[in-house]
Amino acid sequence: MKFPICTFDAKVGVLCPSCEARLKNGEISDADVEASFKLAKLANAIPALDKLTLKRAYKVDDDYVLVFNQGEARQVISNKQIMSKLNEIFGKVWITEQTGDVRAQIEYLMSPVRILTVNMVYLPGDERHIKVVIAGFMTKNFPVDLDKVKRIIKAIRNDEVEFEFEKGRAIRSKAVR
Repeated sequence: MKFPICTFDAKVGVLCPSCEARLKNGEISDADVEASFKLAKLANAIPALDKLTLKRAYKVDDDYVLVFNQGEARQVISNKQIMSKLNEIFGKVWITEQTGDVRAQIEYLMSPVRILTVNMVYLPGDERHIKVVIAGFMTKNFPVDLDKVKRIIKAIRNDEVEFEFEKGRAIRSKAVR
């Protein structure tokens, strides 16, 4: 497995002077280092991880966001053994991939929710505002924490996100006697 830090450092659990300098310069973050250490230990137990590349890691509140190389996020999400181990080691973990496609990143974070459209408005000063339209209704037991996804997108892309439902909020029906 490849990491944002040296592979040797990840396996040993200590940063070399080069990676230490990169951490101080802000090229990598504490979350990158912690995630690399944890994933290096996990890669010994799960050989399927050896083929993957962790590009970045972010810590949003108490959750980790792991950003893999383009095309690799699906491999992680679809492997139940890997996902259960990641959730066991990191607590709540969110998986996405490094890509220029905003919609793809949001779809990974919103899985299993179906997204209808993603619209982007460019504002003055290189600022963007993203509007995501989700299929169906907003229900009490919605499977994704939308506020958390907003904070994650802000952390990894520095974009503001607004969610809208295709059919608004679900209406509770009262039992008729």
